[in-house]
Amino acid sequence: MLHNLRVFCSCAGFLASLGLSLAVQAALPPPGDPVMVQPLPPAAVSAPPAVVTPPTATASPAMDAAPVPPAASPPTPSATPSATPSAISPIAPVDSLPPGAAATLPAGPSLLRGSSVGIGPSGQATPAPLWRLTLSNLLVLRLNPVGLEDQVRFGFQRRLPALEGQTGRLFADRFVFFGIAPRLNPAFVKLGPSIEIQPLSILNLRVAAEYVGFFSTFGFLQSYPSAQDEYSDQRIANCASADATVRQSCSYRDAAGVEQLGSNERRNYQANGFHLMIEPLVQLKLGQFALRNKLALEYWYMNVRDGDRVFFDVTLDTLVPARGWVLANDLDLLWVSKFGLIAGVRYTAVMPFYGGKEVRPGESAENIANGLQRLGPMLSYTFFDRGFTRFNKPTLMLVTGFYLSHRYRAGQEPAAILPGVYVHNRAMPYIVVGFSFQSDLLKSARR
Repeated sequence: MLHNLRVFCSCAGFLASLGLSLAVQAALPPPGDPVMVQPLPPAAVSAPPAVVTPPTATASPAMDAAPVPPAASPPTPSATPSATPSAISPIAPVDSLPPGAAATLPAGPSLLRGSSVGIGPSGQATPAPLWRLTLSNLLVLRLNPVGLEDQVRFGFQRRLPALEGQTGRLFADRFVFFGIAPRLNPAFVKLGPSIEIQPLSILNLRVAAEYVGFFSTFGFLQSYPSAQDEYSDQRIANCASADATVRQSCSYRDAAGVEQLGSNERRNYQANGFHLMIEPLVQLKLGQFALRNKLALEYWYMNVRDGDRVFFDVTLDTLVPARGWVLANDLDLLWVSKFGLIAGVRYTAVMPFYGGKEVRPGESAENIANGLQRLGPMLSYTFFDRGFTRFNKPTLMLVTGFYLSHRYRAGQEPAAILPGVYVHNRAMPYIVVGFSFQSDLLKSARR
């Protein structure tokens, strides 16, 4: 466990230092050739979700948006960038981007973020109004594990004032957002405040807190006395079945660690709690290629059944500490077309943090393989971008991921791809299909 954590943190640190290094180099124009940094196009509308994100989903939740504006007009570059040959050709200024260049990046579940730059009626990039009331929505269907979720980002967004003497792309897309980010699916609801600050075009920080309520539907919530306990799709389904005959196949370990077979009652139950998310997002774009990394540090406080210490969260797809932390990361490498299509690859990693309080007395919290890794292609297509209008950036997205590691989904046991439909094949990927859009609701913002 500690070794995996060190490797994960080393990779995250490398990516962060790489992003900052690229940002600094991009922000410093070469002598005699004033090249400006090009900000990453607005992150997927909407996206938890986090997504492919999700975008979103992000998100992207990610099962991962509306935006905000720069206070002054964007810098008007004087002349076309020099055509001097170099290893990397200069990037076009903001107001000369071709139509569609700021197409929405695919969100992941739980990845609803904003932007303060959009495409105007003329097809050129334009700054957003000073104040915006924005609504972003991401609806996702997920397979392996099964899920259906609607994510919303609603609130006020304000463009940050221009910094004196700073006119490059690095400072073109700066804003703050405050609002709510509800998420609803057939098994639970999440609702709470969300705050974002984007001090630089390449860096966004989101902090959100939410109430979580499970309805005791679709097999959730189920909790366990130890992070070592089994939680495969078939066990969860058998133990939550309304059919007493099926529940005879329900297998679980009790508080003392003794294996029990059969249950007189359904083991899923209603529960509620608190969820805190701290999510820094780094986004870089060079020409038609983009890199985006969303790190999520999550704290959970769930009211589980007496004697239980962990619960299964279907979004994170692992056993989560009832009072503890989980780390999740989505890394996207993308090609951004000039006509709304984006294609790329997403790497996802999830790691719950366990200590002695997440296992039974006498059990070890070391080397519990409840983390996961996925890698797979992603696509999104934005039909149009008409600026800050009532209905904008309708986007279809597809995010897939083949399990590099998982306690059950990497071929060890059958996985549910639909309710009651199981596939026992390591080649069966994680799949998210989603639709997102964003709206500007203030009259002054709609041009």
